[in-house]
Amino acid sequence: MFKPYKSYRYLRRYKQIILTVGRYGFGELISRLKLLKLLKLRKPVPDPELSAQATRAQRFRLMLEQLGPTFIKLGQILSTRADLLPDDIVTELAQLRDNVAPTPWETVRKQLFGDSDDYLEKSFARFDTEPIASASIAQVYKAQLNSGEKVAVKIIRPGTKKAFEDDLLILEHLANLIHTHIEETRHWDLHAVLNQLRASVNNELDMRHEGRNADIFRANFADDPRVYVPKIYWDYCRNNILVMEFIEGRPIAEFFDHQVDIETRQKLARNGADIVLRQIFEHGFFQADPHPGNAFVLPGDVICFLDFGMFGRLDRGERNILGRVLQAIVKKDIDRIFKAARDLDVLSEENNQAELKVATLDLIEQYHGIPLKQINVRRMLSDIIRLINRFNIRIRHDFLFLIKALGTIEATGNNLDPEFDMLTQVKPYVKSIVTRRYTPQHILDESHRFGEDMVQLTRESPEHLLEILRHLRAGRLKMEFQHRGLEQSLQQLNRISDKAILGLIIAALIIASSVIAHANIGPKWFGYPVIGGFGFMIAGIAGIWIIFDILRNRGK
Repeated sequence: MFKPYKSYRYLRRYKQIILTVGRYGFGELISRLKLLKLLKLRKPVPDPELSAQATRAQRFRLMLEQLGPTFIKLGQILSTRADLLPDDIVTELAQLRDNVAPTPWETVRKQLFGDSDDYLEKSFARFDTEPIASASIAQVYKAQLNSGEKVAVKIIRPGTKKAFEDDLLILEHLANLIHTHIEETRHWDLHAVLNQLRASVNNELDMRHEGRNADIFRANFADDPRVYVPKIYWDYCRNNILVMEFIEGRPIAEFFDHQVDIETRQKLARNGADIVLRQIFEHGFFQADPHPGNAFVLPGDVICFLDFGMFGRLDRGERNILGRVLQAIVKKDIDRIFKAARDLDVLSEENNQAELKVATLDLIEQYHGIPLKQINVRRMLSDIIRLINRFNIRIRHDFLFLIKALGTIEATGNNLDPEFDMLTQVKPYVKSIVTRRYTPQHILDESHRFGEDMVQLTRESPEHLLEILRHLRAGRLKMEFQHRGLEQSLQQLNRISDKAILGLIIAALIIASSVIAHANIGPKWFGYPVIGGFGFMIAGIAGIWIIFDILRNRGK
């Protein structure tokens, strides 16, 4: 396995990370991972001002911002993982800002276009070299095409891909150290988090991927006049450049002001929530982080979405299972909830299902029968996450994205309208999912799919059966068995057999040495036969080792 701290370039970055972690007051983590000895560093000194002025959660967020793009993206993913981190840190990470100082235009131009400006000259009548937005991965510039359209040009920052690759290698090494040295984190699947980070970053480093997401989103809402999606100018796009329609609107956060008329704010709250719920329950393709900074309000109270980098997906089967879960919660049917959880492959044999059922029923009872307006969805989702964390339940990141999306849209709705009721908005979609399963069209579709499967089974089964019989007749049929959980027993059996064989050898040595000594065979030393004495010595040492090994293993 490649060790990043063995290379000078990685070592320099590794040391920078460790010193920053220590400066923000997380030196205990460094000590537990034994990194100071590994990297030959002195113990970093925490910044006393930070410790006095900022909470633990704030210091964690500031530390990630200080460490740069990879760690900012990691923080954004961890903000969906309330099953891994304490509530205060998850809440703080939701405020993580992806705003960084822009790279000078000359550096961007030289790295991307070299000495040739053909792309810029042929594509744009005007190009403002001062970015209007600058994030960890890309910078956005305002420009005008030769055809006259105003556009926003999103360009990947130079050197970003290499920096991500280096940091991900270091993070993988840190994940291995955490798993080795911090016992309480061993049920965490840290490598799954890093794989999610890698996939998310690779998607965001490909501007064409974001453009395709925008096209899918636009097609999904083509019939909804409440939604506007900027046009993508594909003829001008590259892997590292996205050219999209420039939008002039008001950030939705401006409508949080109570001076805006209440009817407008209520309309935006209802429409915004309804649009997000349609993404989740109808399309199964939803923004993973629908925060107010990703949306503008256009004339006519039309909502325009801007960021298409990170999306979650739920297929039709998963949406149906989600509907079954919600229906079972309403009816307090624990067995149906657990059946749905098994269908989603989130429960394993390791979970204490009897205790989990009691805890789940207790959670449902806390919210059952309460008027919808009195239920705080974010608090309810936090309670669900705590339950997941308590019983080490596996959960797909798309469902965590869903939980975060629901929590975010409720918070945005409450900022717009203090009387906003999220569950009233959700109720029609849950009802639609449940009733859709029993519509004639759905039953016809299911019957059609079942018929296709049966036809395929009927067509292929005779051929497969004949193939099995041919192998059986030719003596080529093999059956393989794989045992699980017997490795330790087999190792113990091997040790016992080794000791038994060694005991027989020792016994043979003692007998042979006795015969040699009695027959006075071979040279003598001080009157004792050398060969016989040497045999007795080997047998004695081996016998003492066996006794010591037996006593040592009994103490374990």
